[in-house]
Amino acid sequence: MSEVFRKALGYVEEQKKKGVDDAVIQEKLPQLKEGGFTINKYLPGSPPLLGMESPNLKFEITPDNVKLVEKFAKRRGYTVKTASSEVILLDKNGRTVAIVSNGMFAAASPKLFEDIGKVIYGIARDLKAELELADGWEAAIARILADRELLDKLLVAIFFILSPVLWIAIALFITPSLVFPRELLVAFGVVTLAFTAYLVKIYLNENFPKQK
Repeated sequence: MSEVFRKALGYVEEQKKKGVDDAVIQEKLPQLKEGGFTINKYLPGSPPLLGMESPNLKFEITPDNVKLVEKFAKRRGYTVKTASSEVILLDKNGRTVAIVSNGMFAAASPKLFEDIGKVIYGIARDLKAELELADGWEAAIARILADRELLDKLLVAIFFILSPVLWIAIALFITPSLVFPRELLVAFGVVTLAFTAYLVKIYLNENFPKQK
């Protein structure tokens, strides 16, 4: 989904640099599809939003539905405001980052676009999306188990904690020596910890790149 979204966003940015009118950009926007999602809507703004428009996207503006969107937004650090026919997600700077409405939704990033589609509209819904808006400890545990990326990160963290390198570094901090000065042992410990943390960071960046 990310690649399709970025391709559409790249088209919009290229057209904007050429001075093409927003209405023309929307008219000629390529129809990109992937996994049940279609990008066929462009909403100008800062940031620009890309969306999916279809009569099959049902969303009624009711108190219960608005509460669900509020919960969805809060878990991602956003706030919401409700208009007559849509719910708008805002970032901490008050910028519109997503719109949820009947027949259309749009977002500023591929991850947010996909999450809205799965959780709010049920597009290609998976276990994680099913549990997204559930409450209680059981739902929280189930969400963790459904999130393979989070599980992998936890395993890396556990490996780091149990790693012999970590205990060697700790030993260098607390073990006195008749040969090496205390300052040198502490320095070795700091370098060892920093190098190990750097390797973990490289692993996470390679396997879990941040989505913009």
